[in-house]
Amino acid sequence: MNCPVEKFISDDGTLRVSSVICTAVIQEAQKIHSTYPVASAALGRALIGAGLLATFMKEEGKVALHFKGDGPLGHVFAEGTSTGEVRGFIVNPQIHVPSQNGKLAVGAGVGQGVLSVAMSIPNEKQPYTGSVKIQSGEIGEDIAYYLFQSQQIPSVVALGVFVEPDNSVSAAGGSILQVMPGATDKTLEILEGRVKEMRSVTEIIREGGTAHDLAYEILEDFRFRKLEDSDVNFKYICQCSMVRVERSILLFGASEIEAMVKEKKDSEVVCDFCGRKYVVDSPTLEGLLSIATRAK
Repeated sequence: MNCPVEKFISDDGTLRVSSVICTAVIQEAQKIHSTYPVASAALGRALIGAGLLATFMKEEGKVALHFKGDGPLGHVFAEGTSTGEVRGFIVNPQIHVPSQNGKLAVGAGVGQGVLSVAMSIPNEKQPYTGSVKIQSGEIGEDIAYYLFQSQQIPSVVALGVFVEPDNSVSAAGGSILQVMPGATDKTLEILEGRVKEMRSVTEIIREGGTAHDLAYEILEDFRFRKLEDSDVNFKYICQCSMVRVERSILLFGASEIEAMVKEKKDSEVVCDFCGRKYVVDSPTLEGLLSIATRAK
């Protein structure tokens, strides 16, 4: 699976873009979560958005997007790292949402609510967090709104996932443009006009376009260049493990763990991100109870 992120910058240094075509990654996410079309599009866009946002971080870091909408899909969560690792989940992956004007109704599926964003880098005790009201539920527009409202960064966020009638994902990718300090009002005006004329991400990908083509779709009216080849490749990776499962159980506290021990049967834990199942047997639970009791 080779889904490299490509980065571009305008000649005057005021516009920067990260683009990626990552159909294989979103195909994998669809299979892991067995998502229906609208859920595939919502989760896929969120994964692409989180992953691309993380590529703008100066240090190794992580971006988490949490769409807490009241739509039938339930909450949508996506996480991306500056090294290209993405993972996520959706509460109701197998929900049918009627199409609107022949298009997947992602906004109706997500609904109204709040988008919460957390950005963290190593050695920082607390992540930078912010939240905004969900504007459309279409994911890309909401990320752009967050960037402008919380970080004062004008942006263009173009994300796309094409889902076939059989639920398979045949195209996925996106671009995020950020406007840097020094950009003129004329630049912003040109960008605004360009956004109205842009073709969809999936249209470009399905016609055989590249990540460069996705960037060009936004930067067509500007002189720009590609930055040095990036070693960032999108990939769906979950860091779950038995050790993390045991740490999670310890958070329940001694009384809750004691109740689990008294049931005298193994407990099964399923990872929300990858569906991996972990069986925690009675001896392990007894050991965790001993640790939790000493920690009181």
